[in-house]
Amino acid sequence: MKRHAALLLFLAFLYAPWVLAEQRFPPPDFESGYSQPTLTFQEVHRPAREYLDAIFLVSAMGMVAWLLHYRRSRKGIFLIGIASLLYFGFYKEGCVCPIGAIQNVSLGLVGSEFVVPIAVMIVFLAPLIFALIWGRVFCGGVCPLGAIQDLFIFKPIRVPLWLEKPLGLLRYFYLGLAVYFAIAFQRFIICEYDPFVSLFRMSGPFWRFMLGASFLLLGLVIARPYCRYLCPYGALLSLFSRWSSHEVRITPTECINCTLCDATCPFEAIHRPTKPSKVSTGRRWAFVLAGIVVMFLLTLSGYFALGKTIAGAALGLWFGILIGGSLIQLVRPKKRETFETDRGECLSCGRCYQWCPSERAEWEGEESHAH
Repeated sequence: MKRHAALLLFLAFLYAPWVLAEQRFPPPDFESGYSQPTLTFQEVHRPAREYLDAIFLVSAMGMVAWLLHYRRSRKGIFLIGIASLLYFGFYKEGCVCPIGAIQNVSLGLVGSEFVVPIAVMIVFLAPLIFALIWGRVFCGGVCPLGAIQDLFIFKPIRVPLWLEKPLGLLRYFYLGLAVYFAIAFQRFIICEYDPFVSLFRMSGPFWRFMLGASFLLLGLVIARPYCRYLCPYGALLSLFSRWSSHEVRITPTECINCTLCDATCPFEAIHRPTKPSKVSTGRRWAFVLAGIVVMFLLTLSGYFALGKTIAGAALGLWFGILIGGSLIQLVRPKKRETFETDRGECLSCGRCYQWCPSERAEWEGEESHAH
């Protein structure tokens, strides 16, 4: 057996120069304008790497959840964010991406010929499952798009609530458009207009570099603008995290309403103490009726404007739910005794921890016990 192997290796060695020799002769000169294609090598698809990346993603979210809810460490979350930026961003070039996976999953649900790989489903579903339990830990320390914006937060200004709320709806509209384009045209607009993928890959059209640079420059004064106003996956995570079983608690003990956390949060993700709003019954029903009418009209508009298709009606209904639901929420009675995080908008960064006086008192108590 060894002799046969040696003989085959010897013959291959003799044949190799003949194979390479044909490259010495110039290709024929075709008169029809034909050009010889360049030789390219396709990278071998290795599913094991995809599963390994999914494991890294889940592990990183697990560490952020522990640091956020049990260790209460802003520094630890920040360091994991830097590691995620280097690995998922620059090393993997933004390809381990739950944000873009929205389109794959949407197309896979309606197109029988399009099969979504299991690893992609894990990457898409894992942050949503974590959001149902521990909140938006993916946004806090694992998403490379959020991490790179975090580095550029310099002097964030407070965006007025009357402007913050409408801007926050843009990501939900973008989510609806992304799903519609994926299903109707098999076009992945989230990936096409990703503002940071060209920075991660150091390649791409000039306009995309400028788009990413614009978001980073804007992020100097408006913290993480893409996350707050345009990220479609952030819209999904916001919906899921509103039902999370573990809320981000600003203080480890009892809130003393010192307002420091509210002044520190750059994302407008902390509810202030409020008295219950008094709205007459007639006005309340007027807003509810207006919301229902808006839903109905936008559903019809989507159906007729987009070729009388179910997808068009669904997109119109989604837009109607966003606008109509916002009208209905205006008349919901609200009452809060203390400062609380907004479960849907909190990015799980842990910034408020280090400014809470009760948190500092616990740190000092632990240090005194240690000495």
